[in-house]
Amino acid sequence: MNKKLTPKERMLRTINCQEIDRLPTQIDFSGVCLDKMLKYWDLASEPQAVSFLDNHIVYAYLNDVVGNIKARQLAADDISFDSWGVGYSNGQEGPLPVVHPLADMDGWAHYEFPDPSADGLLSRAEKVVANYGQDYLVTSYQIYCIFERAWTLRGFDNFLMDFILNPDFAETLLDRITDYQVAVAARYVKLGVACGRTGDDYGGKTGMLFSPAMWRQFIKPRLKRIWQVYQDAGIPVMHHSCGDILPIIPDFIEMGLKILNPVQPDAMDIATVKKQFGDNLTFYGGISTAGALAFGTPQQVKEDVRQTTAILGKGGGFVIAPAQGITSEVSIENIEALRQAVAEFAVNY
Repeated sequence: MNKKLTPKERMLRTINCQEIDRLPTQIDFSGVCLDKMLKYWDLASEPQAVSFLDNHIVYAYLNDVVGNIKARQLAADDISFDSWGVGYSNGQEGPLPVVHPLADMDGWAHYEFPDPSADGLLSRAEKVVANYGQDYLVTSYQIYCIFERAWTLRGFDNFLMDFILNPDFAETLLDRITDYQVAVAARYVKLGVACGRTGDDYGGKTGMLFSPAMWRQFIKPRLKRIWQVYQDAGIPVMHHSCGDILPIIPDFIEMGLKILNPVQPDAMDIATVKKQFGDNLTFYGGISTAGALAFGTPQQVKEDVRQTTAILGKGGGFVIAPAQGITSEVSIENIEALRQAVAEFAVNY
């Protein structure tokens, strides 16, 4: 292909299995690590990093606690509370729920769900679409989508027990959460995002957090409702789910998913994932953040990028990226090696 594509064009063509000039790329950081690297690279602002890193995806964060954490706009207190009443530790590089308002079921009778039509909820996202929407793949950002939102409200162990001991309550809670997310997705569509992005972790390092049968009963039909909002508007959907989720990837494909993130090599064999599902999905991620990047040498980082790209990039359908946002303990030398290797193998894959 002779024409040089914009990041948005390259992403959409990758998703649609069309010819591209090179593989798309993405390197994301925790806010703390990004600030460290902006200083190292002598970049004045985060928007400059998007171009400098040759990123293709820009997230349209909501004006909520997660968006504030990403923007390093933390409350002065040790804990920040969102509109759901969930409290997050300000001492972490990412959102870590530590206060669960429905941990005691006594609070359920009087619990008030947040309003998805609240003024200002998409004010941050609106600016992102306006500034980046023409050239980059701007996505919605519905983190803590269904399962994660439920357990942040109840506590992780409590909500897993609800599946067994109190399934009617679990269904009711998940329905209310889904109603909220469907309404937010509709607002994102109206705003003009080019891709829907949901996030819900269903896997651990050695398997799913709960059975595929439970996922199909409690989560699948509700997740489909949210995705359908984007799909009805002709907008592709990206989903983030950490861990070993191999048993439910066929369900994702059946539901019309286009992009799967993060494809963690520490939890799933990426060669198997590519072989089984590469004809139906674009993979975004794949480079381990728990291996060479964190503990290896710059040369080992480069080799990891090469091997990952050779596997997941074969025939296209791959966004070269780390499996997670990079945190501040990763050395500058390894981050530089990653950046240079990603640029090299995007062309020579």
